[in-house]
Amino acid sequence: MDVDEIRAAPAASAPASGAGAADGGRAVPAPTADPGGPPRPHPAPSTAWIDLARVAAMVAVVLVHAYSPLVTEVYADQGSTSWWTATAADAALRWCVPLFIMISGALLLGRRDEPPADFYRKRWLRIGPPLLVWTAAYLGWEMWRSGLTLTEAAVQAASGSPGIHLYFLYVIAGLYLFTPFLRTLVSASSRDALWWFAGIAVALGAANQALGVIDGVGGTTAVDRFLPFVGYYVLGWLLFHTGPGARALRLGLTLLITGSAAAAVGAGVAAGLAGEWGTGADYVFDFLSPPVVLASAGAFLVLREAGLRLASSARPAAGLLARGARWAAAPSFGVYLVHVMVLFSLRDLLGMPAQGPLAIAAATGYAAATLVVSLAVVEVLRRLPMARTVL
Repeated sequence: MDVDEIRAAPAASAPASGAGAADGGRAVPAPTADPGGPPRPHPAPSTAWIDLARVAAMVAVVLVHAYSPLVTEVYADQGSTSWWTATAADAALRWCVPLFIMISGALLLGRRDEPPADFYRKRWLRIGPPLLVWTAAYLGWEMWRSGLTLTEAAVQAASGSPGIHLYFLYVIAGLYLFTPFLRTLVSASSRDALWWFAGIAVALGAANQALGVIDGVGGTTAVDRFLPFVGYYVLGWLLFHTGPGARALRLGLTLLITGSAAAAVGAGVAAGLAGEWGTGADYVFDFLSPPVVLASAGAFLVLREAGLRLASSARPAAGLLARGARWAAAPSFGVYLVHVMVLFSLRDLLGMPAQGPLAIAAATGYAAATLVVSLAVVEVLRRLPMARTVL
């Protein structure tokens, strides 16, 4: 296996196929636990939906970064139609990063037969080179692009955020460190206990983020950046082992719509009270705010159901879409890594309309162009032996 978590980490109970995720619905043993009882073997759920979910998350990440300058009022006035449009769209897509983390937990936490040393060796080869190379690449790029100093670059690296999106690598690296121990927790605990663990962990992460909006409180480093996301990691395994079907779909849609709407309204109110996009609105849009937690769990359930129905459909159009998702999912990790350079470069070169509907159209166009260019760049780089190790 030569894939990592965004590229579909090998399922805890099933070998990865070409794109690294789908098992075609074949049931294989994986540990689980009955509520209130000891763990016992249980057929693992299908991973046939993973490709679609990863592609959706990849597109959502690019759109969030494309709309961000409008949301934060760089290219749109607060309260304007374009601002509310961008804010609503951004709110509806905030599940993108939590979904990646939940997929990782779903696929990694069920496995018990891998010694920690083997796990660390394989996972370092997946996350280590990209973390080091892309940290250096983005810091060097910002030095050239915006005059970032060496001292400022060192601070950004120490904070675990050398690029606006690279914090994810530090989050995943930290989660990897504790995965062997979390596997023991998952295998030895009842389902009820795991729900309590995930709920408390997510709540503590949300509280930590909320306290961080108080001036002078908190601070995150490269070492502890992963801690607030442990709850999502375990939640992914729990949702993965929750039965699919119409009931799960209805719950997912309810959570996704409710959470997204609450995030949009909450951020709008916070920005309106402050007179600008500030720390309050930032918190509402944070990946650990209550509305985003709800929307993220909902997106997981909705995309799982959509992917499973797509995989089981006999219609030619469904087969074509499934093959397209499988193709696009393979380079998704690389797209995540390079897209910020592509998006910012396009915006630097071509500019951005300052106000009105044209700003929304431009942001959407930049997102589409960024996806196309990023996919092309990654496809070229993946054919270079050395570059493959960092994509």
